[in-house]
Amino acid sequence: MEGKNFLRLLSWVSPAFPTGGYAYSHGLEWAVENDDVHNVASLCQWIEVLLHYGSLQNDFIILQAAWDAAHDQAQLYDVAEFACACASSRERYEETVYQGEAFQKAATVWNVVPQDIIPPDVRWPLPVAQGVVFRYGGISRQQAALAGGYSSIAALVSAAVRLVPLGQTDGLRALVGLEATLQKAAQKTHNLTLEDIGGACFCADLAAMHHETQVTRLFRT
Repeated sequence: MEGKNFLRLLSWVSPAFPTGGYAYSHGLEWAVENDDVHNVASLCQWIEVLLHYGSLQNDFIILQAAWDAAHDQAQLYDVAEFACACASSRERYEETVYQGEAFQKAATVWNVVPQDIIPPDVRWPLPVAQGVVFRYGGISRQQAALAGGYSSIAALVSAAVRLVPLGQTDGLRALVGLEATLQKAAQKTHNLTLEDIGGACFCADLAAMHHETQVTRLFRT
């Protein structure tokens, strides 16, 4: 990867990039309250299952589909609409579109995505926005998938550090423990298409739904 593109990617996956990701927990807040996630091991297990069988695997597929469709507005329109329809609850939908549109808006500072390629009347889920921006920003398909996946698990680990709570060192241990799983998930989805979208993480989906009526909440989702 060229130096300029690498620097861009560091900015786009930085926790400081203004997508508001710090405000979302992907249902993890309810999982912590329910004691499903209570230490490093249970956190890693929760995220690993999402990467192989749940929403994070679907985001891998969607991001790569958006990367492939980045030069075709009609196809990109279909990917974005499909990604919106994949949200399993109201809060999951809000989480992905609010972050996606914030990501797309912030990335306009780099002026890499032609304005005429952006679907005018479609919501921008986060993996779709990432796929398009990464493609026009000179990021390879493989690196785009890894970067998008890393930003998702880093956000979940950051939420767990505050919720469980875990110490900063335990948060780093979780990131280290998830590196191999992240790479395997990226490889697994390399040749998958939108027809392979699915999931079996019912507990995680229910956690997101329960969060909507949770009495005490630190996160929006």
